[in-house]
Amino acid sequence: MGGRGTPVLRPIWWILGMLAVAGVFSAAYWGFVLTATGQRADELALRGAAYLDADLARRPALALLGDLPAAAAILLAVAVLAAAIARRDLVVPAIALAGFGAAVASTQLLKHVVLERPDKNISEASMNSFPSGHTTFAAAAMVAVFLLCSPRWRPLAAVFGGFYAAAAGGATFVLGWHRPADILAAYLVAAFWGLLAGLVIVLREPGWNTWNGPGSHWAAARAWTTLLWVPGVLGIAGAIVVYWRVSAALAPGSEGSLLGHLLAGVLFIVGAASFLFALGSAFFSWQTSARR
Repeated sequence: MGGRGTPVLRPIWWILGMLAVAGVFSAAYWGFVLTATGQRADELALRGAAYLDADLARRPALALLGDLPAAAAILLAVAVLAAAIARRDLVVPAIALAGFGAAVASTQLLKHVVLERPDKNISEASMNSFPSGHTTFAAAAMVAVFLLCSPRWRPLAAVFGGFYAAAAGGATFVLGWHRPADILAAYLVAAFWGLLAGLVIVLREPGWNTWNGPGSHWAAARAWTTLLWVPGVLGIAGAIVVYWRVSAALAPGSEGSLLGHLLAGVLFIVGAASFLFALGSAFFSWQTSARR
């Protein structure tokens, strides 16, 4: 479980983290929803997804999303039960579940009540879809599982959670249900509530959440976080490069342009999920390590 000693927890870093996440969310909404340039980039990716052959990608994606709620609910239920038994306490599982519920509820509130999508004559769909509800459900469930793990298991849990969230986001994109920015917003909503719930959990159980840092257990090997950092950085950078290359070299609406924007969207989604889960894992490791 934990390591020796108790680290000096500074809630200010958690608060700054939440403010940073909220700032990125606001910037994404302004850039991808309120501006014509951002709407166009998002819409081109969505058109690329619509170009895919149904048998090649849409049916597997639909099958994944059909099983996703049940799978996420089962994983979360198992994590809650295991945490309750290990801790002999229901408060921490309740906090993690509250963070999950707040993420899911706030996404629906943001999408249907708070935020609007102005019509820039770019897409026929003017209804706001920012953030994605399906992706929020999957990402927030994985964040809750991450929080319920002991510190030495969190790096491994982050890898699983990041890939699961990327698969869920990718499936909603391939099916044409959501644009890449909608999926990024869902990850950010899950991250915000994960930080808040995580802070409350660490403050309540500092001993349980104290450990000897990365490398002290096989599930906390630095290689696990590397498995997230690499696709995170390369995915985001690759998405930017592919988008600009395709936009500059190919005619809009051509087969190459559609496939290029599709690739950029997939890279962006995988990169965003991997990067955020890597960042979250590194942050929790830093804040709970007795060696710092």
